[in-house]
Amino acid sequence: MTSKTRAALAAIAALTIAAPAQAQADTAVSPALARRSGELLAVLNGGGRPDETFAPEFLKAVPEGRLREVAASVRAQLGRATAVNSITARDASHADLAIAYERGRAHAFVVLAPDTRVIGFVIDRIEPADIAAMRSLDEIAGAFARLPGVAGFAVSDIEPGSEPQSALEPGRPLAIGSTFKLVILAELVRAIDAGERKWTDTVTLGTLELPAGGFNQLQPGTRVTLRRLAEEMIRVSDNSATDLLLHELGRRKVEGMLGPIGFSYADWNVPFLSTMELFKLKGVQGGTLGRRYLDADPIGRRQMLKEVARLPGSAIDRLYANGQPVLIDALEWFATPADLVRTMGWFARHRETAAGAEALRILSLNPGPAAPLHERFGYVGYKGGSEPGVVSMTVLLRDKVARWKVVTATWNDPAAPVDEARFGALMGRALEIVAGG
Repeated sequence: MTSKTRAALAAIAALTIAAPAQAQADTAVSPALARRSGELLAVLNGGGRPDETFAPEFLKAVPEGRLREVAASVRAQLGRATAVNSITARDASHADLAIAYERGRAHAFVVLAPDTRVIGFVIDRIEPADIAAMRSLDEIAGAFARLPGVAGFAVSDIEPGSEPQSALEPGRPLAIGSTFKLVILAELVRAIDAGERKWTDTVTLGTLELPAGGFNQLQPGTRVTLRRLAEEMIRVSDNSATDLLLHELGRRKVEGMLGPIGFSYADWNVPFLSTMELFKLKGVQGGTLGRRYLDADPIGRRQMLKEVARLPGSAIDRLYANGQPVLIDALEWFATPADLVRTMGWFARHRETAAGAEALRILSLNPGPAAPLHERFGYVGYKGGSEPGVVSMTVLLRDKVARWKVVTATWNDPAAPVDEARFGALMGRALEIVAGG
């Protein structure tokens, strides 16, 4: 899938209204959902009447031309859409759609407005036929191994010492993008359990320069709770919320959680960078600042971060403008697949504490690639991350007999952007196999 298509799908996703957490087995498909699903099939094939099917709010954000472009891009990969194989209603106006194509399949999510027109629609997974045909986790691992660059993969129970059901490079450290935010959430859980913090404690916005996100445009003096920051850090991977939490909790406190939650290459993540610091190191003077940082020892790097703090964000010069990876093998956040299994296991084992239970709720706000399968598990929590050359997804699952598992995959290619659509399809198929399908 092209970067243009991914951007268009992201815009469509932004229109999706918050939905019920999962489908209920006895939820009937409303006549309106059935009718609109048929109309969507026609639109996906280049026909239909978008002005009649979609609400004005949707078409304002995603004009018909852009919608047609996305549909054509999917057809270029999978052929024509042949049927809506299933409609799984979450309620009368929200549903998951399984769409069959000539050379594969797709999963979509649809939301109806009160007048029954479509106000939210996103194709959140495209699965080519070769991936749909895979029947074992070892086949999935083999497909990850054939990707350019290097990939890691693991499916495992959370109990210490458990042998993974399937694994590829489980002990190899890889860049994980925003998955690093799990470490900040873990420190927040520890601090609350220790009585040092409360979810209702507030942070006052002030002079800290923030990256893009929901909090960087708020007025100085605005007070925001730690709970809200944590929710947005996980739910939409908000970088401004992340940097506020890291600053409030303290860099060294967060670093102190790397070992306890299971990061075997903790020193690769020290000093523990904020997102703004990483963007500056990669983007100022074409990465010159970052290369100087990498040449320094740990003490020198901490000193350099004072210099980085004094630089305005406006000094970042067209970072990622060409879509190419930037220093991903040295300047990033790093973990092995086994580390991420242990980290999600840490959260699952802390479910008996009040803070741990709340953290699991927060991790479930965005089920990521497990969204189409949510009803087949007792619990789904997720965190992922990406930048050019990096994509990572980690899912914590509890099955119907209360066994906890983790499915995690990461792909790095220092030489070129990664195909996030194929990666997501492989991850989605792995989850289907774990679910018994």
